[in-house]
Amino acid sequence: MTTLPWGQDGPPSRLLIHADDPGQANRLALLVSHYGHQPRILDTRQLLTPMEQGDALLVSCRQFGAEVRLGLSLWPGLPRLLFCERLGGDTQLALLQQGVLLVPHPCGEREPVEQWLRLARSQLAMVQALMQTESELRQKLEERRLIEQAKGRLMRHQGLDEEQAYRLMRSTAMSRHLSLGELARQLLQALPA
Repeated sequence: MTTLPWGQDGPPSRLLIHADDPGQANRLALLVSHYGHQPRILDTRQLLTPMEQGDALLVSCRQFGAEVRLGLSLWPGLPRLLFCERLGGDTQLALLQQGVLLVPHPCGEREPVEQWLRLARSQLAMVQALMQTESELRQKLEERRLIEQAKGRLMRHQGLDEEQAYRLMRSTAMSRHLSLGELARQLLQALPA
């Protein structure tokens, strides 16, 4: 194996490593150091109290238990890579939804860690983008719900039809330099149900 002075994606990354076997943790640390990364081995306590600074978290385990599950969930901002053979379908799905990249075998001495890290970074970016999109859609849906409620109250209180209420809300929002959602919130507070 060739030792590289830098990680293939730029300067050396600080990789946090946890394994349920100390020998495996040492082997994984040696492997990533060959790629030019700076390994930092975490014991279980350190895995469960995320205070370390790192660029990615690599976990290797023979048995996927509650500690590893919790540990992986406590580092949501890091690309996370899990080497584990025996994972049920529901567990795999839950981990993938969290942005954890699963490698369905133990980490070997010739493991292509750089490739796995690139994939983990990509997967985390994709999951974060999806979460952002979901959050924006939920916010728009909530805003739409408020607009509809405010329009309904305006119709009842002012005797307007739906189109008139919407035009009134829109022109008022524009003249006050507010979004329709902000105006709807104000109307819902001002007009009794």
